[in-house]
Order: sequence, then structure tokens, then C-alpha cells
Amino acid sequence: MLRGHIMATYDTSNWRELFDVALFEPNRVKLRQRIEQARHAINNRVDALMKDQSENARTTSERIALRDALTTLAELYRIVYAQKPSASVSGQGGRACRVVAEL
Repeated sequence: MLRGHIMATYDTSNWRELFDVALFEPNRVKLRQRIEQARHAINNRVDALMKDQSENARTTSERIALRDALTTLAELYRIVYAQKPSASVSGQGGRACRVVAEL
């Protein structure tokens, strides 16, 4: 698990770890922040992969994992905060939905 000081500095180099932290956050109040941190890290990784034009099995599988992680975070947010599926949960004008569509 990530230490508090890492979370406070918004280290997004390990999106999988931030995703796991959000997924298993038991505190409903902290969950929003964890989801946003994980989304930020995932979106940064998506951006990096989009700049890198090389396509191989590793990047393809990571793109799929990123898409799945964003979908899971959106569903988690919807379930916990009881919002309709059509509501924007990204906090960035639908960025999470846009990124999923691009992958």
C-alpha cells in the first residue's frame, strides 16, 4: 500500500497501486480523493501511451487494463455515491468517459 506522504504529493507513477488503494479504500470520505488520484494517474499513463506510437503486446494489454480500470472506478463511484450511470463522474468534464472511448 502507498504511504500517506506519497498520496499527499500525488505521485502518479504507479497507476496500478493507486487503483488498488482506491478500490479497497474503506473510508467513504477518503474514497472520492482516492478515486480522483487513481484517475489522474491512469489518464497520465493513457496520455503517455498515446504519445508513444509503438504498438506491441505489452502496450495493448496495458491499454486494455487502463480502460478497464477507468470503467471500474466509474462504476465504484456510481455505486458508492448512488449517481445515475449517465452522470459524469470524472470531475473533468467527462474525461474518464472520453479516455475510455479512445482506448
